[in-house]
Amino acid sequence: MTIRRLGLFGGDRSHPQIAETVAFIRRRCAEAEVGVAVTTELARVAGEDSTAVSAAELVRGCDVIIALGGDGTMLHAAREIGVQRVPLLGINLGSLGYLTDVPLTGLTEAVDRLLAGDFYLSERYRVTGAAWREQQLLAESRALNDIVVNMGPRPRALDMEVRIDQVSLSRFLGDGLIVSTPTGSTAYNLAAGGPICHPAVAAILVTPICPHSLGMRPLIVPNERDIELVLHDVGDGATLTADGQLVVALQAGDRVVYRLGDDYVHLVKFPQGNFFGVMRRKLNYGAPRRRARV
Repeated sequence: MTIRRLGLFGGDRSHPQIAETVAFIRRRCAEAEVGVAVTTELARVAGEDSTAVSAAELVRGCDVIIALGGDGTMLHAAREIGVQRVPLLGINLGSLGYLTDVPLTGLTEAVDRLLAGDFYLSERYRVTGAAWREQQLLAESRALNDIVVNMGPRPRALDMEVRIDQVSLSRFLGDGLIVSTPTGSTAYNLAAGGPICHPAVAAILVTPICPHSLGMRPLIVPNERDIELVLHDVGDGATLTADGQLVVALQAGDRVVYRLGDDYVHLVKFPQGNFFGVMRRKLNYGAPRRRARV
């Protein structure tokens, strides 16, 4: 893959090294005779005086996009890319940075390998959630990580029912439901007690949030199954969010239908990278438990 123009994507939050990072990438690209475009938001926080472009223009005009920030920035960039097949690389300027798995200390190597074509593309599934009120479609949204239905402004449990292939699996009280992709399995899903799933697996993860029942456990469901959530009682209301962005307010009687999308997000990965290595390093997976001092 030949890179003729590189796009730099960032949010509206500054970072002590953001200006230096943008300037470094510009220099490396100039040496390789590769053009650079920067989003308006990133140009503002980086103190750029060059011509900036909108996120939509960045997607249309670049061969690869680098997201500078945390996982929230990465998810925002994936939303802007939409159904386009523009590859996305994350450079971590945040804290944990599971999706933005290249640390700032690895910036030089990552940019050089990217410009040299020493990378591969990892296809990541997205999940789609369609919210219905009787026969009216309220909203339909895609997410790289997860689609979440949770409580409204006051902490009152939701009365929900999960159906798979038109069969009622369970009706339960709880704080909500997380439906995630394998990529999102290490995010909110994991924090809520759901399983870690390799991103190459074509599956949907269904994880209840604080269910008032010991029998309501997380599920890994094949991608061709029909998954539906029915809201029977929402108290003061419920909300549906996709990758942390508010999509629509829900009420009693609404239902959400989920499916795994066939339009991928293409993440830039390097040959020496490894999902299980990142899992161990980022999540401290498998580390021995420390003994408590008596």
